[in-house]
Amino acid sequence: MRSPAEPTRQRTRLLASAAGALLLGLGTAACSVQERNYEIPSALCGTAVSPDLTTPLLPPGDTFSTTVSDRVEGVRRCLVSVDGEQVLALSTEWWKKGTSLRKAALVIPNVDPDDKETRDGRYLYSDTGAVGKVACSDPRKADGDLFVAVRVNGPGKPDEAAMKKLISAYAEAVGKSGECT
Repeated sequence: MRSPAEPTRQRTRLLASAAGALLLGLGTAACSVQERNYEIPSALCGTAVSPDLTTPLLPPGDTFSTTVSDRVEGVRRCLVSVDGEQVLALSTEWWKKGTSLRKAALVIPNVDPDDKETRDGRYLYSDTGAVGKVACSDPRKADGDLFVAVRVNGPGKPDEAAMKKLISAYAEAVGKSGECT
């Protein structure tokens, strides 16, 4: 025969179990949900880039900043940082005229000559990097070809589809800029 206290104990255990599961779920959600508390500008280091194109590649955080690095002749890098940590790098690089996309990919971090290639043959891309050849109608360096590259660093978020969209838009923007002419 069951004691009169047994149904009460079962209810108590059930409620305690449910409360524990709820607290565990809330704790996990609170730890895994982080917000992006910074605004992404519509130009990165002077080149127009839609925030919609960079958002998928950027981690949550509080502060956003960019720095230009042009220590190497013919190479201009735009280093994007979130909370002081570099997460994305965009660059323009002048190469000797006739340089192939695959040859340029050999020296660009996070890009491999065997990465996916767009149908038009202008871009190589993966989830962490991309390189593209810029169509300059009147290149300022007659003996050179202009390439662009994008790479995700550190806590940046790899995303192949986003990288493909970003590299083509970045190449187009650079092609209309003073870097090209």
